[in-house]
Amino acid sequence: MDIDIKDLVTLDNNIEYIVTSKTTYEDDIYYYFVNNNDNKDFKILRLNKDNNKLVEFDNQELIKRLLPLFVKETLFSIKDENSNNVG
Repeated sequence: MDIDIKDLVTLDNNIEYIVTSKTTYEDDIYYYFVNNNDNKDFKILRLNKDNNKLVEFDNQELIKRLLPLFVKETLFSIKDENSNNVG
């Protein structure tokens, strides 16, 4: 499964989400999704390597570790996009 920042993804709940960030932590890939119509609805998901599906989790300590990584990846993505649009 190849999902990138700014992709639109429809989850099993039939709601469309924007991929706002993606990061790798301890050999797992995590995504930060925001509902395309309601920015208060967000999900942090892990890619299950065994079946290539996105799974929700509720490990608050892990989420606390991931949030700064999501911010860093998003800022890097914005900076990279801006440098590609110059000139």
